[in-house]
Amino acid sequence: MITPHKYLNLDLSVINVSALIIDKLKTHNLLTYDELLNMTTNALGKNAKEVFPYSLNFLFLLGKLHYLPELDVFQLNFD
Repeated sequence: MITPHKYLNLDLSVINVSALIIDKLKTHNLLTYDELLNMTTNALGKNAKEVFPYSLNFLFLLGKLHYLPELDVFQLNFD
């Protein structure tokens, strides 16, 4: 998913969707999974729904995203 190929739509790449998620979390401090998904699909279209979980995993692996289970929300990690 991260490696580009001839038929990859760059707007729906993992890195672009991850950047959008970071941007949304900068403007709204805490967001649920559904809120993030709705904002992403509104901005990039319904095909972004397929890439969304991979983008969340990518951000978790980089340490940019923090999940608060008591509130069931995501928060941007500023560490």
